[in-house]
Amino acid sequence: MKDYTKNISRWIDGLTKDQFDDFIKVFLKNYWNVETVVLTDGKGDGGIDVKILTNKINKRIPLQVTIDKNVYSKLEKDLVKISKLISEFDYSENFFFYYSRGAAEGVVISLIDKARKEYGINLEIFNNKLLAEYLDKPEYIESRQKLREILGDFLKDEKTFFDENDKLRFDLLSYSTESIELKERFIYAFILNEFFISTKDQLSKSEIVHRLETEFNLQSAEYYCEKIVSSLLTKHKIEKVTDDTYKITDTEKKNLENIKEDSSLLEREFLTNLEEILKKAGLDEHVKEVVELLYKVFKRSNKVDAVEISESLESIDDSDLSTFYKYFSNKLENKRLLKNIIREIFSLCSENHFIIKVSAGNVYRELINSSEYDSYSRRVNKEVFLDTPVLIYLLLAMKEPDFEYDNYQFSIAKSLFGLITSGDQTAIYNTTEPYIIELADYVRNTIKLAPLYDEGLLESLGGSSNELINMFINIKEKGFFDGNLSAYIEDFGINISKVRFDDKNEYLQQFLIKLFKDNNINVDIVADYDRDYKSRTDYTNVAKTLGDIYSRAEINRKPRSLRFDCLLFMHIYFVDADLTDPTVLTWDNTFRDFRNEFQSKNPNYRYWHLFKPGKYLDHVALLKFKINGKAITNEILSMIETEFEVVKGVKKLTDVLASIVDLKSATGTKLSKGLAHIRDVYIYEIGKEIEDKELDSVDSQPVDEILSTIFDYYHKSEGPYTFDDFTKTLQIEAAVTEVLELLRRQTDYYIKYNKYSDNFRHKFDRVIKKYQSIDDSLPISF
Repeated sequence: MKDYTKNISRWIDGLTKDQFDDFIKVFLKNYWNVETVVLTDGKGDGGIDVKILTNKINKRIPLQVTIDKNVYSKLEKDLVKISKLISEFDYSENFFFYYSRGAAEGVVISLIDKARKEYGINLEIFNNKLLAEYLDKPEYIESRQKLREILGDFLKDEKTFFDENDKLRFDLLSYSTESIELKERFIYAFILNEFFISTKDQLSKSEIVHRLETEFNLQSAEYYCEKIVSSLLTKHKIEKVTDDTYKITDTEKKNLENIKEDSSLLEREFLTNLEEILKKAGLDEHVKEVVELLYKVFKRSNKVDAVEISESLESIDDSDLSTFYKYFSNKLENKRLLKNIIREIFSLCSENHFIIKVSAGNVYRELINSSEYDSYSRRVNKEVFLDTPVLIYLLLAMKEPDFEYDNYQFSIAKSLFGLITSGDQTAIYNTTEPYIIELADYVRNTIKLAPLYDEGLLESLGGSSNELINMFINIKEKGFFDGNLSAYIEDFGINISKVRFDDKNEYLQQFLIKLFKDNNINVDIVADYDRDYKSRTDYTNVAKTLGDIYSRAEINRKPRSLRFDCLLFMHIYFVDADLTDPTVLTWDNTFRDFRNEFQSKNPNYRYWHLFKPGKYLDHVALLKFKINGKAITNEILSMIETEFEVVKGVKKLTDVLASIVDLKSATGTKLSKGLAHIRDVYIYEIGKEIEDKELDSVDSQPVDEILSTIFDYYHKSEGPYTFDDFTKTLQIEAAVTEVLELLRRQTDYYIKYNKYSDNFRHKFDRVIKKYQSIDDSLPISF
């Protein structure tokens, strides 16, 4: 099922019997291209619920319609009735079953096989998902309209059907680099101008937030305010007055004065030259009317190139310029003078960009403010998937939502956690069970390292890359927690005793599943695609592509971690569910490389978006972006133009949009390749941007892994020594030096061979044996 039919599928599932009957009658007229459909549902119907008639003659095709739950056992029995109709009354061998609810793929396949093998019947099951796919086709407009009519106010008059061209156009406005950058430029220029024109010479954060909400309809305006203020401070365009208020710097104020003066001069020069051109035809008193017409010409034609518009005069009868042309033709009888005046006007537009610049802004505002795009951007339940590194920082954000910690990923995770728990309906946040397993192991390893940290031994061994431990250290240093690391972990609600005696780590997995579900993050069960014969080949292709990327980048990745990532990709590609705009959030750059490489070779697989969490927050904040009146003045556009070419940006967008429209007449491979090309080059271009802050793989560092393994080895007394023996040895300075050297060698070995040496535990035993007799008197405090 296509990605954008999830809402339709859900609505069909919720129809009552009468509603579904009304809807299916119209659908069958569309599907069979007939005028008359009669429902015959009742006792003694012989297994037939519907008759379709052509010229009042029954087409003798067996059809059934139902909304009943658990209907498949009844359907299996009805195969006997249908078989009788076929053999005794010359009915078609094709049996059509229309069902308002979902159907498990395995049950459907089994019934279809049974119908064909045992009864010679070609069974076709139209469940809600398949019906929704048909409604996604342009020729099913009557069916879509009927569904809207049945649902009435429920849909709130929003457009709910978008064909592939609509989706591509709106994705371009939502995701493309050009569109995102245009939005951001408008916002930054507007806010900077607000500082410039402020009568009290300063603005507070709350005032900036209010303007962002009012003029641009921003979601997460507080988040975006912080981003704007930080950027403007860094660029020395504003300076702090108090903790909450800011003012424009003297240097930037002078800079804007010059920009505004240049803009005003450009406008005056344009109007003066236009007046001179019109004076040649005695129309110099009509400057204002002509300027308004020029705005409309550029906006209506969606062109921002005066040369293109001028050249189209040769085919004026078919041009968007007809209104403009008629205005002058009604005033000028001399056709040569008419064409010369129009050419001079557009030549002026090419030389002086005043009209083009303002029109470009208006073109973009028309696109972004359209009601259809508004409906598209407000679609609910878009599926967002989170990988393990993101989960780690979200776990920390859940624990410390108000803590200020100088860590980029943690700051982003706090904002993301706020978005997830805000109750916003535009997205559903998910992770997968394999990622929960990986996170549980990460927490378990932290628990194993806790005694070493609490005894001060971990620091002597070089510290740890574990983010939970690093967070605790920061919390401890600032005096926000008095206990040790073990107590801090238990402060999450984790029972450490249960973890230590749970070899399968099931307790911790279930704890995390409940914790994330309680905080609006679903945990999806993922099929074993690598073990199922039906999907094994596809999984192998996914795994090979990802594995090759790791090899080329010379990245050592645990086979299990690679498998978990592959299972996520397979889940997105093949899960028997409808995913609206599937999106993955990760700091892992290899995901981007995988998607670009794999998707280009498999364009028919489900498309998915990819964001680093910080970029995703930007995207969400701008998703419902609109441009209101005073946010697009000529002065604002001039401020943007000094750093970013608005005209070129809008022209590129409109050119791509035009190519999408051209694809409406394409079919088959040409259409598929055309749509895929635009997605890859423009819409997914945002995925190529790299956030300033990167994150290493969630795979534990080799030193942490070794210490965790040693913890188990001595804690469970699997060798000749106990954990007490190990910790006591680490209190001897010379022994620490040898342990560090062992850790260094084992880390090098792991990097080279992607495993630990077979006898590394025994090497630690030899160190303990060597130093055990030296200082038996050292106290053991653990």
